Amino acid sequence: MLIEITAARIQEGIIEIYGIDVSEENLQRMERSRDDGVEQEIQFLFDTRDSRTYGYIRRWLKTQKAARGKETWGSAVQAVVGTITEVSGRYRNWE
Repeated sequence: MLIEITAARIQEGIIEIYGIDVSEENLQRMERSRDDGVEQEIQFLFDTRDSRTYGYIRRWLKTQKAARGKETWGSAVQAVVGTITEVSGRYRNWE
């Protein structure tokens, strides 16, 4: 899922990333329905205590140019705020 990351935070091993869906399909739908300014914010949750999730978020952060060279998880996650990137829909929070 292509998103623009608007905010991120880390709390007790859980990484929360908030973003706006900027995929072509969503932008075309908004154009057709004229939902200007009504972008839905999407939340992604990554529980780094789970080994598969940890592996995914670690690989994902390594591929982000904005996060390269950062010393800590917190600085790497904060560095991606404002970027447009692809994130697996598997970790989307639907609540």
